[in-house]
Amino acid sequence: MADDPFPSEPFAAMLRRLPRYARLAWAVGRDPAVSRARRAAVLGGAAYLVSPIDLVPGVIPVLGQLDDLFVVLTTLRLALDGLSPARRHAHMAAVGLSDGDLAADVRAIGTITAWLLRRAVLIGARVAVVGGRALGHGAMRVGRAAGRAGGGVGRAVARRRQPAHPDGMA
Repeated sequence: MADDPFPSEPFAAMLRRLPRYARLAWAVGRDPAVSRARRAAVLGGAAYLVSPIDLVPGVIPVLGQLDDLFVVLTTLRLALDGLSPARRHAHMAAVGLSDGDLAADVRAIGTITAWLLRRAVLIGARVAVVGGRALGHGAMRVGRAAGRAGGGVGRAVARRRQPAHPDGMA
């Protein structure tokens, strides 16, 4: 997949904006113009971010963090949607963000996740092919060895099953 490079530019841009999103969440969460339900969504997004229990565990590199970012950005978008356009713009401008940045970062999360999943499938397919070849060769070797020894083993088993005396008594 040489023609499928990692989307490094959107990823780097998103990472640079993360501190601004934290300041935006703080400001929106404290704004009395934001409804309680939307404020609770922002709080829930923050709780999801710090919680060790996630849809994608944080121990899975990159994917574990991308799902956290997706939840946080989605809850921020929800909270901002409850504000007037002027108030929304004021909050975004105060931290140096625009609606385009938020939309681009949500898209970047989708793009990066899709890239990671494509790579995982490709790597999994390669491992399966290599593993299958190794297993196939190993199974053939075991089969040949069993075939060479099998006659003797088969006769020994057959002898054990036969009674010692013709009438079945020992």
